Amino acid sequence: MGAGTGAREADADAGSCAGRGSGEGRGDADEGREDAVDGQGTEPGSFTFTLTLPLTGPVGGGGADGRSGALHAERTINSGTSRVRTAITVGWGSASMSATEVYRKTRKVPDLFWNAYVCRPIAALLVSAIEGTRITPNQITLSAVFVALASVALLLLWPGHWGLIAAVVVFELSYVLDCADGMLARWRGTASPVGHLLDFLMDELKAFCLLAAVAVRLFQEQQDVRFLLLGLFGLVALASGIALTTFVRRPEVAGPALASAAANSAPRSFVHRIIGLIESGAKFLIHYPSYLLYVAIFGRIELYFLPYIAVNALYAARAFAGVAWRFGRS
Repeated sequence: MGAGTGAREADADAGSCAGRGSGEGRGDADEGREDAVDGQGTEPGSFTFTLTLPLTGPVGGGGADGRSGALHAERTINSGTSRVRTAITVGWGSASMSATEVYRKTRKVPDLFWNAYVCRPIAALLVSAIEGTRITPNQITLSAVFVALASVALLLLWPGHWGLIAAVVVFELSYVLDCADGMLARWRGTASPVGHLLDFLMDELKAFCLLAAVAVRLFQEQQDVRFLLLGLFGLVALASGIALTTFVRRPEVAGPALASAAANSAPRSFVHRIIGLIESGAKFLIHYPSYLLYVAIFGRIELYFLPYIAVNALYAARAFAGVAWRFGRS
């Protein structure tokens, strides 16, 4: 997920992953067979064995020079090569189709662009490769944390533009794993509330680590203590938002009728629609994997750092105001 707070779940997942099965290379062994003896008719990137044996008599089948025997041996080898190539092609096509099927059956609608066209298709390839193994979704969730920690280490230890890009690429790999855990659970039919909560917990831990690491990196690069103070403020805002979200979503607080009331709500007014657009923009900023790579490429990681802190602070303030309004009157 990668979101900063529970209420800001922008983990919607849709889009299309166009896995392709290749049918190329069929009948290649039949093309230029007669010329293969003279070293012709081979494809770029392939090789042909020419076996010339001094076969004579009934074994050679072609007289004293053994020409017919050599041609038969080469045809046999080429035939075997064709079977191997066909098996590889069929196997690759099956894997691609399996990844497409995994994506279609485990996607969520609606989705953010980065999820739909980048991370989910890659995650579908991973899920299709491990679906038959004993690897569990929870193990993938935990592995994503360690990959994120490797990204944090790169942020702290590798200065410069290329160090920033490398760190963010590793973090995006962590997000691919974060996508893959839920997709594997849905594919196997083992999704559970506990698994969702574990995923949420690990996402928030990664958000803490990333925000702190970026604050330290900006301080190291610019020697401005304000980045450390902003990082500390951002961590407090992030933690407060998570705590407030957890509180208001408790069954004892939310009540059983909350979901049904939201489902049966009346059409929104123009003002509510404007507010909804603003909230959509805020959710995009909260969902930092969607744009983190872009700001890293331009070498402007503060374009993640400052808006992310601001949105989390506004969310925490709004959530606290809601709690104070509800319980302050009783």
